[in-house]
Amino acid sequence: MKFFRKIITCFLCLFFPTKFIFWILNLLGHKLSFHSKIGFSFIWISEDILLNKNSKIGHLNRIKIDQLTIREGGYIGNLNSIKGPIQIELANTAAIGNHNSIYRAPLGVTYGKAILSLGVLSKITANHRLDLTRSIQIGNYSTIAGHDTQIWTHAYYHDKTGPGRFRLDGEVLIGNNVYIGSRCIINMGLKITDTVVVGANASISKSLLEAGTYVNQPIRMIAPHAESDARTRFKKVERYDICEEVYEKK
Repeated sequence: MKFFRKIITCFLCLFFPTKFIFWILNLLGHKLSFHSKIGFSFIWISEDILLNKNSKIGHLNRIKIDQLTIREGGYIGNLNSIKGPIQIELANTAAIGNHNSIYRAPLGVTYGKAILSLGVLSKITANHRLDLTRSIQIGNYSTIAGHDTQIWTHAYYHDKTGPGRFRLDGEVLIGNNVYIGSRCIINMGLKITDTVVVGANASISKSLLEAGTYVNQPIRMIAPHAESDARTRFKKVERYDICEEVYEKK
């Protein structure tokens, strides 16, 4: 029965305007406000869709998850890929923008529940990548801004010798009024406290427990240029089949 419910839900969301399918989706056990909207998207839900007043899902999304809850005024934009045994919970006016990739490996590789939750007026903007091996919680009025930030909730440790390794998982907790700039890497098992600004291109590998602004180390000169031609320190690659001058560092 659940399988046919998934098929019917997916078919209706993919091919029909919302105003024609509200009553069918609600009869299937979903809870959609008549003032919410679903664009033409592939939506494969194991449990329920809950859309409050003025919430919406845009066009050409691929959403294949366990459960989706969007509170009043919240939305998912266009062309997102969201897949895996995940629960998505967006509070009032929270948003997932466009072209984001949010994913989790199947159970057996992962375990237990994983929830992506966004607080009031928080937003994941565009072209970001979130790994939901474990949960990611983002508080109120926080923004994953710009493009190309990655949030990871797992990592691997390799043995000193031989092929052995193990995986280390950890949820990520981001507080209220946090701003994360473009192209940041947020690693697993850490917390970012309230009222933190993280500048672009930062790599965050430990918890940020004090409010303030954080950036990567400032650009600095490692060594001045040598007075002689730098080519003298390297061996030239003498080949006819390369299109530019190339040297080899030993």
